Amino acid sequence: MLFVTIPFLVFFLILFSVYWILPVRWRFGGLLIASLVFYGTWSIPFTIHLLFIIALNHAVIEVWRLWPKKWLFYSLQIVNVLNISLFKYYYFFFDIVGRLFGIDGLTSPNLRLADRLEGAEILLPLGISFYTFQIMSYGIDIYRGTYTQRHRFVDVLLYILFFPQLIAGPIMRGTELLPQLQSIKEKTVPDLDTFRRAVWLLVAGIFKKLLIADRLAPVVAPFMGGDLSQISAPMIWLYSFMTTAMLYADFSAYTDLARGMGLLLGFDIPINFRAPFLMVSMSDFWRRWHLTFSGWIRDYIYIPLGGSRVPEMRNYLNLIITFFIGGLWHGASYNFVTWGFLIGLILSLEGFSFRRGWKEWPDTWPARIPRLVISWFLLLSTAVFFFSPSFERSLDLLSHMFSFQFEQKAPVETGLILYGLVAVFFFQAIEQWPERFKELRKYDRWLLPLCVVLVFALVLQYSGQGRDFFYFQF
Repeated sequence: MLFVTIPFLVFFLILFSVYWILPVRWRFGGLLIASLVFYGTWSIPFTIHLLFIIALNHAVIEVWRLWPKKWLFYSLQIVNVLNISLFKYYYFFFDIVGRLFGIDGLTSPNLRLADRLEGAEILLPLGISFYTFQIMSYGIDIYRGTYTQRHRFVDVLLYILFFPQLIAGPIMRGTELLPQLQSIKEKTVPDLDTFRRAVWLLVAGIFKKLLIADRLAPVVAPFMGGDLSQISAPMIWLYSFMTTAMLYADFSAYTDLARGMGLLLGFDIPINFRAPFLMVSMSDFWRRWHLTFSGWIRDYIYIPLGGSRVPEMRNYLNLIITFFIGGLWHGASYNFVTWGFLIGLILSLEGFSFRRGWKEWPDTWPARIPRLVISWFLLLSTAVFFFSPSFERSLDLLSHMFSFQFEQKAPVETGLILYGLVAVFFFQAIEQWPERFKELRKYDRWLLPLCVVLVFALVLQYSGQGRDFFYFQF
């Protein structure tokens, strides 16, 4: 079930009503059943598989508590990595082998086609990248002694399956969600202020998804797969920006919807975006974009590698390794590993320059402009690897970006581009200066019902026509 469809709207309205009517002792079970139903509508076999992985992790962790052997803990994490590798990296691995040794039958398209014809194609479980990170962080935190409290199997089960953020995050730690689940009996119906905040998040999420992301998708289609001979070099740069804006609208929409539903059910789900387009450097961008992901790779990859406590050059290597793994987490393709490597390299070069005075420039707009230009140049030129359907297409886009073709032959949706720019930066402003927008809350009495009616009309209009959220592929 997609969040912005009539079936899901009915599902959530029923759940919300029943959830607060149920006796408190049944509330936990009701939410667990709802989460199982939500994931089960996508695939029953993958639901059973996910239940098995959660049960395996919980069982091994409980054994480890009684018999704390390092090899037992590391074996469990290897199993988790192998699990995601089988589903996500199987074809990518054999594609590398096939290209290295010239075995055409092992390259990804040919091997996948052969498996499909035999009915043995390996499909990707929905949300596997996100729930793998959550499962692994739970075990790692217990191993580190972050918390010593024992958890029931059903607690861990709902921590992973909690449906608002199961498919595409935010990635929540056990320390964030488990205490909220364990106090579920103490939760009360949201007060008026919480209810309003939740509804505004839902309104923002639906607006971003249906009226920004889905409207911009056809606009940036030439960037993804159009004839480059018809597109000027400046337009490629603009398309790169608009595709990034589309991703922001799409992904932050999912986060807003998850947070809004969480609030209505009595749960606090963390913020995932803080006005990333108002960055002043690439490192600043990653302090604003997909916060729970960047926090995860920092705490569970970068810091264990030594973080910044090691010599300078080793620190830069740690950054590159961390984002290389982050790129691989996003997708099994040469594009994503190249993107991750380049982001790590850029952050390393930026850190190198910061240590030598670049960061110490006066914090004024004239002084910021060169840094902004450089940062956006780097962000948009690396974005081609994130969005392109193939590595070859990425290289074509890059070469075209730096060409001298200034004649635009293909038609341009100027109106939609301007609309997308205004809409995206409006939400950037809300994220950057939330206190200023709180003054508008005095109009909630009439503005909120109006927006709810409009959004409901949008869902009715576009239900079944909307595109999947971009991050569902991860």
